[in-house]
Amino acid sequence: MKNAIQYYYGLYPIDIHQTSSGLYEFKEKGTHYVLEPFHRSFEELEEIYRISNQLIERGIYCHQMMPNMMGKIITVINQVPYILLKLFITSKEQVTIYDILFFSKLVVENTEKSTLTRNEWKKLWSRKNDYLEYQVSQFGKSFPKIRNSFSYFIGLSEIGIALLNETKIEEPLVISHRRICSTDTMFDLYNPLNFILDYKERDIIEFWKVEVLADTFTLENFSQFLNTLKLTDSEWILLLARAFYPTFYFDSYEDIIEKHEKEALLEAIIKSVAKYESFLKLIYEKVRFIHPLPDLWLTKNIG
Repeated sequence: MKNAIQYYYGLYPIDIHQTSSGLYEFKEKGTHYVLEPFHRSFEELEEIYRISNQLIERGIYCHQMMPNMMGKIITVINQVPYILLKLFITSKEQVTIYDILFFSKLVVENTEKSTLTRNEWKKLWSRKNDYLEYQVSQFGKSFPKIRNSFSYFIGLSEIGIALLNETKIEEPLVISHRRICSTDTMFDLYNPLNFILDYKERDIIEFWKVEVLADTFTLENFSQFLNTLKLTDSEWILLLARAFYPTFYFDSYEDIIEKHEKEALLEAIIKSVAKYESFLKLIYEKVRFIHPLPDLWLTKNIG
């Protein structure tokens, strides 16, 4: 890879470290770089480049996407598309919720026709539910843990969709991430190849949803955090609806079906159902003081 970096970018790294996720890390003249495989669509590339440069111009130093010697952002090496990132933030510290809150303030201009928008939650969730329900009906018998737990988690997602049906959403879009949690690092937070555009509530609640599954999570800490939030009525509904959508379960489901992981992936999630319901109830009670909500009965019915 050293020769390819020299040829395509005119850089002469001394040591290159390949990570388990296929990234190549190196330094050249004191500057940190990462050569990363590009797994997203080429239609999104122009928008990612525009938004990352917009942030840098505003003094928010996300990793900079560097063109190769031919002026191209994508470099194909051994039939794999790569993008070279120049790092301004090299910390390997884990992300905190306060790092997430900082990003949640980064409103982006001209998002109407962006290929990065992911804010049509009702449509996206409904389509995914239909697709997953069809899958399970076809071969669910081969996966007993999925078969016994799927209806419960689909039911949670339907509550999220129902909450959105009752609310008119007119909130700005901010820089968000496809996935971000406390096990990620500052490298992941500032990596433009992870960027999407969505409501700020996405990253906030996705962070906490993963936290619930960890042994260190406490309702007291989460309650204190909720009390610090200053949200509009519709933003509280977005937060609650997103909490009901069990991203972590569906991600594990896809790993089992598509990547042939063991069903044991679901065991920790299933064991955490009672704790997760307490988490949902806490948000529900908080929102109900601000906005009228229907009665919701959360009871474990999972095998």
